[in-house]
Amino acid sequence: MSEHEFHVETHPADGAVVYRMRGVLGDTQHCHDFHEDFQAGLAEAPARIVFNLSGLENLYSAGIGIIASCFTSARSESKAVVLCGCNDVVKRSLTLTGVMPLLHDFESEDEAITASLK
Repeated sequence: MSEHEFHVETHPADGAVVYRMRGVLGDTQHCHDFHEDFQAGLAEAPARIVFNLSGLENLYSAGIGIIASCFTSARSESKAVVLCGCNDVVKRSLTLTGVMPLLHDFESEDEAITASLK
């Protein structure tokens, strides 16, 4: 695996599932595989889904589309996708495209798992 290649690890948490992402989220087969796996497992997923983006170096338009699609699909299943660990590059990309205001964003993974969503 190259240092910039997208990689995701899934971890169960207290009433949530955490996807820890690193590398670059864009238009690659690894990213599309993640998206397909997310969609396939959504029915069995807990009510809160945390995307820990602290390891993302960058995301491109396809990656923004993947995050938006995951959010929309989860919402239609009465589940919440929340973010944590967004660096400035990721936050700016999600804000400029209008995706960030749709999502709850937390500083830490623990906070993303336990915080009340209003």
